[in-house]
Amino acid sequence: MVGWHALRGWQGWRRVAGWLLIAAFLHGCEGVVSGTEIARVPLQIAEGAPAGNYAPVKIALNPEMNPVAFNFRADFTMNVTEAGKWTTYRAILSKDGAMVATRNFNVNHPWSNPDSSPPAPTGAIHTLFYVDVQSAGDYELTIAAVSPAQVTLKDAQVDVRRNVQRPAR
Repeated sequence: MVGWHALRGWQGWRRVAGWLLIAAFLHGCEGVVSGTEIARVPLQIAEGAPAGNYAPVKIALNPEMNPVAFNFRADFTMNVTEAGKWTTYRAILSKDGAMVATRNFNVNHPWSNPDSSPPAPTGAIHTLFYVDVQSAGDYELTIAAVSPAQVTLKDAQVDVRRNVQRPAR
């Protein structure tokens, strides 16, 4: 059994901080890990639009899939000039032109830490929203930067999961 004396010094507290970060990351990840993935769609830059504005994606959904989670995934280019910057995006889910769900979210560039800290993450995953589908049909997801993109992303994609577990409140 390890006692509190094992936490003496910087290394012990770094270990505790690491476990707390992992626990914080896993809390609220139900949209990423629960249920069944029904679609994973690479995002394309919208034609004629600046970086950070993606072409709409259509996904067929029905009420038997409830609740449905929409997740945004992307990798960072690791451009050091972007360290500490972020881009705010707006995600809109609609059906037949009517908005079903919307959310703004930020993608923050990871800081590169020169000391012996763990390496910065190479990608980002955000659960955009959980939706209870009211009627079967084609739904459209649009993701666009709210202002000029400050963080360059690559391999951006959306995954959609059915019958997910909602996060505890």
